[in-house]
Amino acid sequence: MESRTKKKNQDNFEENHDLDRLSSLPDSILCLVLSYLDTKSVVRTSVLAKRYKLLWTLSPCLDFTLFEFNDPYSTPVFPHFKNSLAVSLESYVFHVLHSREHSNLTSFRLSLHKEVNAEFIETCVEYAAQHKVQHLKLRGFVKRNAVTLPEMLLTSSSLLSLHLHNATSYSIELPKSVNLPNLKVLCLKNFEFSDKNYNGELFSGCPNLETLVLSNLDVNFLELKNLEIRYWRSPWRCFDEHMINVNAPKLAFFKFQGHLARVNFKENLSCLEQACIDLCYPTACKLVNATERKQKASERFVGMLRCISNVKFVSLSSNTIEIIHAIPDLRASPPLIFENLRFLKFTTKNKYREKTMRTEAVVKMLSRVSNGVLILDGSKEPRLLPESSRVKSKRKDSVHIAIPANVMHYMLENAPSLEYLCIEIPKASSDQE
Repeated sequence: MESRTKKKNQDNFEENHDLDRLSSLPDSILCLVLSYLDTKSVVRTSVLAKRYKLLWTLSPCLDFTLFEFNDPYSTPVFPHFKNSLAVSLESYVFHVLHSREHSNLTSFRLSLHKEVNAEFIETCVEYAAQHKVQHLKLRGFVKRNAVTLPEMLLTSSSLLSLHLHNATSYSIELPKSVNLPNLKVLCLKNFEFSDKNYNGELFSGCPNLETLVLSNLDVNFLELKNLEIRYWRSPWRCFDEHMINVNAPKLAFFKFQGHLARVNFKENLSCLEQACIDLCYPTACKLVNATERKQKASERFVGMLRCISNVKFVSLSSNTIEIIHAIPDLRASPPLIFENLRFLKFTTKNKYREKTMRTEAVVKMLSRVSNGVLILDGSKEPRLLPESSRVKSKRKDSVHIAIPANVMHYMLENAPSLEYLCIEIPKASSDQE
């Protein structure tokens, strides 16, 4: 019995000793530790010991990630609310803001999963701006009046990153212009760009912007003629989450560059003259199947091609050709007819020169074979070699571009009016040094 009591006392001593050692750390270190927790958990540390009673008020990070707020009994967030039958979300957040020390904020996150008044969100954002927040993440959930971002935030010199997420349509009103001289990261999710809220100056007020993420975006311009989408988000994460919806019936030029996102054109692009596609695709990662991801990208790309089938001029990069080639049994897939396509171009990096030819010579050669690699190197006639062959250029000033025969078959069979084929010849490796 005595041995059990002795062991229990020893355990209590060690526990208290460890707690004392932790409590003896300076406020700055303890606040850094607390900054890794959500604010609700940080506030609850005030009941641990006298040392922590007001420590949470010094934290430079506020994280209100709230799904529901109906838990006043389990561990009260404030002694004031211990006997309350209910604690509203607004009163909880406002109590935190009122109680903390009025020091500057490193980060402020408000992620709402229930409907609130726009005024509540605006008050929180204004508080963050007043305390020179550096990193702000906001997920708005309102169904009536949209949130208007305060002028103090839109002209902040302290803001380094800004993440805005529309939980419902028009939860947050997108400003037409901002003046954020030090902003480096801007992420907009579930927003619409249209004549009503966009005049081309939104990003011009961010001269030091390094990362721009446009996710689940609606592009709604009835007079838009030219559209370029450059999507460089990692293909290993959020592969199926992002959607770009485009409503631009007068679109004449379309360019897509980067990792392939889902692009939906809501209108028939009858005015489309030219499309340029330069895709990136997964190459090597131990965590995912690169071949499977490549095939998914291929299927998504074919869906994009169907939306732009009225185009007259198409240019495809060498990486894009590989994406098409990854489609299983390509020629047996449903037809994709380019009725108006007259000019097809294959582009490459480090262009040395280009050659344009009529399609008859290529069609004649392809009529005799179905597999292999079509070699285009600027000579008078294209050559067809087994897919495993490697061709070494005889000239030092140029090399070849290789196109799988099934891809060429697919494009020619689906473009009955195609007249010209253009190829870009890359520089030899010796010339690139």
